[in-house]
Amino acid sequence: MKIDSYHRIAFLRRCFDGLSLTSGIPCTTYPAVLLALVWASVLVGGVAPSAVGQTPPTLQNPSASHRPEPPQATEPARRLLARVIEQIALGPAFDAKIRQRVRVGDREVIGVGTYEQAGDGSGWFNLQVAMHDGDGKHTLQQISDGRLAWTREQIGEEVTLQRVDVGRLDQWVQGAVAPVYHQDTAADEPIANHLPPSVRVGAWTEMLERIATDHDLTLASGRLEQREVWIVRGKLRADIREQRLTDFGTETWPELCPTEVVVAIAKSASVENGFGRGLPLRIEFWSDPAHATTTLADSDDDLDVTTTAEAEDTAVAASTVPAHLISVIELYSIRPISSPPIGRFRFENQDMEVNFTNDTSRYLSRYGIHITERQSRMLRR
Repeated sequence: MKIDSYHRIAFLRRCFDGLSLTSGIPCTTYPAVLLALVWASVLVGGVAPSAVGQTPPTLQNPSASHRPEPPQATEPARRLLARVIEQIALGPAFDAKIRQRVRVGDREVIGVGTYEQAGDGSGWFNLQVAMHDGDGKHTLQQISDGRLAWTREQIGEEVTLQRVDVGRLDQWVQGAVAPVYHQDTAADEPIANHLPPSVRVGAWTEMLERIATDHDLTLASGRLEQREVWIVRGKLRADIREQRLTDFGTETWPELCPTEVVVAIAKSASVENGFGRGLPLRIEFWSDPAHATTTLADSDDDLDVTTTAEAEDTAVAASTVPAHLISVIELYSIRPISSPPIGRFRFENQDMEVNFTNDTSRYLSRYGIHITERQSRMLRR
């Protein structure tokens, strides 16, 4: 079956979801559900059911268990993610190459790109990813100069622009009353509240913060291609799952919307350049396991990472069909650089005929900001 042009745009729009400004959790699903979704933080082509490339080695095969993790199990992982966010936001300038794989059925779409940041608390970064689906090239760019953060997405001939006024958020958050969290655990409080919005909006910092906010986390040690890593594994919280079902307008969880995420973080610096300790190397997004009588031996997902997870997890996982690996984002060739000039991070709008969406308001409640009517009008300019 070949997907028509309408379905192509919906398909590729979700492939970019793992890197979007507004959330960080990809939700690759079918058009009927896509239209009900709001970009939750980062696909397009005539797709025939044939595999592209080989299945990437995976960090793990998530188990079927969805029991909430106790706070004492979640907190070490939250602290680690908080340190990673600080390392990205406040650490030195670096650049990296990006590879993203998205799997839908027997189809795999591959995207490649680059990431560059000035670091040192500047909030300056430039992320670009391009995907080829056989019919064309489709691109996503996120770029911020610490004042304005832009997302430009082009799928086929369709271009969309989004902007977040991070400079204004920085100003407003300084005078805001600290937000009150109405849940019962510290896991409900964002892990990077001590950092200004300008270094938390977009790319890896926002993605990791949303992962910590929306998931029950566990922490383990492992190896990724002979490199020692910390492995943070997250299962979507029950209340978040319920809220998203409400947002989707359905009682059935979309098959290709992830419910588990696995993040590999470098334990030590690269032997090649002595850099990269504490930076994310790989992020995997998984679906729910399917309930069936087959075992892990029936899966073609080759595991290449050994973790310190308990043996009971393996027993639980073996009772179901393994979860489906939806998307993998990899950072590689990470290297330190001299801090680039600010001009490298200013967005040059070449789509003057395209009206942009100002998404600043969606961050107000997240950061506990209350603004005046006059300030609200400023966001509509």
